[in-house]
Amino acid sequence: MANTNTADVVIVGGGIIGCLTAYYLTRRGLKPIVIESDAIASGASGTSAGWLTPYSHTCDPAMIALSPASLRLHAELAATLPGITGIDHGYREAPYIRCAISNDGVLELREFQTQRAAEGVEMEWLSGEEALALSPWITADIVAGLRSDNEPTLDSYRLTMSAMQAAEIGGARMVTGKVTGLIEPDESGATRTAFGVLLEDGSEVRGDTVVLAMGPWCGEAAAWLDHPVPVTPQRGQIVHLAPPDERDGPQLEIGMNIIEHGGSLIGKRLGDAIVAASRDSVGFDRSTTNEARNELLINAARLSDRINNAQISGQTACLRPISADGRAYVGQVPGWSNAYLATGHSGEGIHYGPVTGAAIAELIADGVTQYDIAPLSPARAGTTPV
Repeated sequence: MANTNTADVVIVGGGIIGCLTAYYLTRRGLKPIVIESDAIASGASGTSAGWLTPYSHTCDPAMIALSPASLRLHAELAATLPGITGIDHGYREAPYIRCAISNDGVLELREFQTQRAAEGVEMEWLSGEEALALSPWITADIVAGLRSDNEPTLDSYRLTMSAMQAAEIGGARMVTGKVTGLIEPDESGATRTAFGVLLEDGSEVRGDTVVLAMGPWCGEAAAWLDHPVPVTPQRGQIVHLAPPDERDGPQLEIGMNIIEHGGSLIGKRLGDAIVAASRDSVGFDRSTTNEARNELLINAARLSDRINNAQISGQTACLRPISADGRAYVGQVPGWSNAYLATGHSGEGIHYGPVTGAAIAELIADGVTQYDIAPLSPARAGTTPV
């Protein structure tokens, strides 16, 4: 073999899930290796909107039930990680306003408010005038609004980098390479064991446990595990807006959308405001398109005519891991004593990154976790239509 590394835990994937899993493992005294084929946060974790919301995809009840815990962990990370790494990842709690411009939109807002209240999340109902008063960026004829104070923002690239650096300070290491399979013992048994992973260059990384956190690329692991991993990529594009000139008014400080049209305008404490986000299934194509940019800007302009004078500072695309049933796969893989999956979070990987990483770390270190991830078990993939 060209080279062999050893670790307590081998984590495949250097996105938010992999890096936070590594961080939480080091806090429990374990020393993991993170294997990344490109660079840390080079995928969706580095180009996501950084909006901590559980409401951007299917609003799956099992996922939403984990949202309060993940938000608490995010607040803890915002308080502790900068002191460890010196990286401010831009965490900010600010209002998010969902606006309605029609009676149908008002009905949709009311239904959304009722659903959230049933989950224990109260959101404030606003008149059109009250919604307009919250931000000079809202220029549409708003009929009503719904204010949320439970959807913070951050810079997802900085958070992922900070998590990995904190993990390294705690004893984790990073290896660059593409994983092509698992190392297994020669003897067969009812339960299989992975001794580590094989890399494309012929080297090995050995460990007591393997965590597969490769985002949409986790589908490749189905052949290694002999178990379905029905996760496919969905391209999401974002338009970035440069700060306005003084004569054009203040910067965007909050998040907002028109519920009838979707999309979001989101202010960030660090970095440019963003217009998010498109969705299309084009395989592993991460190119940006004029069509997506125009659609995003048109929808945003329906809410704020400031978009017409805004300067576009960039456009990015990422690949979200979409599971077959809209629910993430988090937990031990059936038939394996020491292999775990952590993928399928769709567009909410940053939001659910802390609770996922903490839960996997607890399972590995303690055999149990305080978080209710039973509904996320990869076992259901064997019966989920693809």
